[in-house]
Amino acid sequence: MPAWLHYAPAKGWMNDPNGLVHWQGRHHLFYQYNPEGTEFTNQHWGHASSPDLLTWTEHEVALFPGPAGSAPYDATACFSGCAVEHDGGVSILYTGVLGDAQLPCLARAADDGLSSFVKDPANPLLSAPPAADITEFRDHSVWHEDGRWRQLVAGARHDHGGSVFALSSADLRAWDYDGVFVDRAASKVPGAVWECPDYFAVEDTGALVVSVIHEDGEEGPAVWWMTGTASGTGFEVRETGIADVGDRFYAPQSYWTADGRRIQFGWIRTHQDPAGRSGHAVGFMSLPRELSVRRGRLYCKPATELTRLRRASTPVPVAGTVGLDGGRSAGELVLDAAAADGARAVALRSLAGAEMTVDLAAFAGLDGPLRLFWDAGIIEVFRGGVAGTWSDLRVSDVVTLRLDGGTAAAGGRIEVWDLARPERFTGPAAGLGTG
Repeated sequence: MPAWLHYAPAKGWMNDPNGLVHWQGRHHLFYQYNPEGTEFTNQHWGHASSPDLLTWTEHEVALFPGPAGSAPYDATACFSGCAVEHDGGVSILYTGVLGDAQLPCLARAADDGLSSFVKDPANPLLSAPPAADITEFRDHSVWHEDGRWRQLVAGARHDHGGSVFALSSADLRAWDYDGVFVDRAASKVPGAVWECPDYFAVEDTGALVVSVIHEDGEEGPAVWWMTGTASGTGFEVRETGIADVGDRFYAPQSYWTADGRRIQFGWIRTHQDPAGRSGHAVGFMSLPRELSVRRGRLYCKPATELTRLRRASTPVPVAGTVGLDGGRSAGELVLDAAAADGARAVALRSLAGAEMTVDLAAFAGLDGPLRLFWDAGIIEVFRGGVAGTWSDLRVSDVVTLRLDGGTAAAGGRIEVWDLARPERFTGPAAGLGTG
């Protein structure tokens, strides 16, 4: 059963969000995409856009590898990257892959609808990683500051593990290497390799999110944040934390909207799901999330737009169990602060009898209400600035919700919201220019 709330293409493999940008009134979501199968290979950039973060139009593929004869630097794949507004249009930086070589590349949108990109003749922008001890070098976060472009590229170094490297440029083409921005020793963030850096600043505090590939035998959450102060000599880390306490969220990227919010999407790795790889498409995007920095820590909450989907609500009885006649493919469970303090877990049962239990221990002791979204077997939970993502696609429709814990003693309010199904389109979006 397809998800209602989480974006996925009609077919193919999808992973990392790329090139996120709010441009001329639309949110543009690019993503790693194999249009020819449901395996991680042959990476293009797929493309979807939305006027409201709820209704999505799937467009034609925006960025293609190769061809080998004219662009050998990315003949194998076009890996992850970012978008920037530049000279009245939008440019992207991405990692071009040729065999084992992975190098930064530049392209510019051919039209205001961002339907395709023209690769820069200067590609690849570097002929090799900028230091001899760099063993992995890919994925990009770029912003403009003090008259120059700043770029972070993630990867690893010999004997140092996960690292992020800093570069700067006057024109997006010629880049100077400014050294190691931060690494695992300076941050206490784990990982043999770091991927998908995402950096932004709020007043005098910088926030950096990385996705980690753990060393052999190392386990734990895959996405971490750091906050601190950036300078010409690197990033002084003051606080670190886990960006998502679940086991499905990876490779998030964020961007500024016209109203000043920082919106984040991440890849939900449903190829690891108990249901396995099935159907015409594999992989989902997370719900849109709003990021901020509060008291020096990264804070995450569901995007405001999601409340527009609420329709009727059902109070949950004191016993903590609610039946949903006929089942619900998607919905929202809300526990106020008192109820959330008493809840230990929530179990969701499908019409076919499959059951999924979400442990809420990571949200204990946090402030405010707890919001749990379910959508065709995908679960996202939010409380007190912390998020968690899980999935079991066998629980595609929920007929029973059961709360475990002292919810009755807490005396709080619990309710279940029916959510409207956003529209989904395929093909050219109304109002998008093509030239």
